[in-house]
Amino acid sequence: MFYGWRIVLLLSLTRFVASGVGMNARSLLVLPLEKDLGVTRAEISLMFTVEALVIAATAPLGGWLMDRYGARRIMVVGLLISTGGFFLLSIAQSLWQVIVIIALPLGLAYNWSILNAGAPILNNWFNLKKAKAIALLSVFHGAGAALLPLMALGISTFGWRWATAIGGIAFITAALPSMIFTRSTPEEMGLTPDGIEQATPHSPGQSGAGAEGTDLREAMGKPFFWVLGIGTACMLFANLSVIAHFVAILVSKGSTESTGAALLSVQFVMAVPFVIIGGWATDRFGGAKVLVGVMVGVTAGVAVLLWATDIWSYVIATVLLASGGAVWPVLWAGLGYVYGRAHYNVIRLSIYSILILGMSTGPFFAGLSFDRTGDYSAWLTTLLFVCAAGILTLIVAAWAEGSASKKPQRA
Repeated sequence: MFYGWRIVLLLSLTRFVASGVGMNARSLLVLPLEKDLGVTRAEISLMFTVEALVIAATAPLGGWLMDRYGARRIMVVGLLISTGGFFLLSIAQSLWQVIVIIALPLGLAYNWSILNAGAPILNNWFNLKKAKAIALLSVFHGAGAALLPLMALGISTFGWRWATAIGGIAFITAALPSMIFTRSTPEEMGLTPDGIEQATPHSPGQSGAGAEGTDLREAMGKPFFWVLGIGTACMLFANLSVIAHFVAILVSKGSTESTGAALLSVQFVMAVPFVIIGGWATDRFGGAKVLVGVMVGVTAGVAVLLWATDIWSYVIATVLLASGGAVWPVLWAGLGYVYGRAHYNVIRLSIYSILILGMSTGPFFAGLSFDRTGDYSAWLTTLLFVCAAGILTLIVAAWAEGSASKKPQRA
């Protein structure tokens, strides 16, 4: 077996556990934090906003560090810091402490190690099957939502503090194999991308089609960089604000917390087929074109959730919103095909800054809307207009993608 696929499996195991006990479990903390700390949902939602702003401000730095020192080194440091974040959160006594912990060890460090180290590693290891490899990573991230009911049970049984600490133990246990056996590039092991011999000479650390890449200044000088970033930011603005408040939205409609947690888990698990299909389509048609389809699915999900009144309409909304789970592998693989390997990280995380800035205020304004109106209808209606803008912008990006792509051809 090509060693690149072993790295996919190692990183996927880490993603699986991190998803279930980390980022995707935060929606389960909204109501317990509201009761325990005596704060409003808008105030709690500040943790999502501050985290996003911190990540946005430091994303280009993270890309530069990964290009300079290798994604694996950044991943290892981030995993260790993130583990400490779980335990710090379990003893937090005030909202400002929660916000700082979520923004730094469980935000910045977690983001660099879990969400942003895997894609550049796999972009180096694969040329022809880039999207499939990154899609598998996201499949396990979505599948990790199967752990959400266990986290919800832990919160209800032991309290959110003990559940968070136990999650930290599970997190570092799953991360150790990735820390030990992952390598940033195939060249470190005397291999080549995809395990295929290259027809032309290459320099250390680079090989294959697209290895020379595009630099950041050239990328930012073309419309594709900006329209792709803005269109995807609209999608994430809508999708992530709904995910952050998903359980609370269903409770406001008369459902129960347990039902909301179960459907949130279903949403992440149902993202798996969308991720697989998205990876297959991106390898053939390009990322921007596939993102248009993903945006349409998210828009339909928001619309159904707005008018949902019973369990079946909740289920339909859950499935449609699950299509948003395909956004990251499609986007990251698409960028790899367009920009190559040499400056991939700094370009990718510069676009990531646009995405974070675009979606950072979503959860806060969703909570603020609820605090003022008593439900989420006004917010969901607003998101429909945001989604429409995202669809139009991504259509422009898809039109511009063809002339920019450096995707290698199969022999």
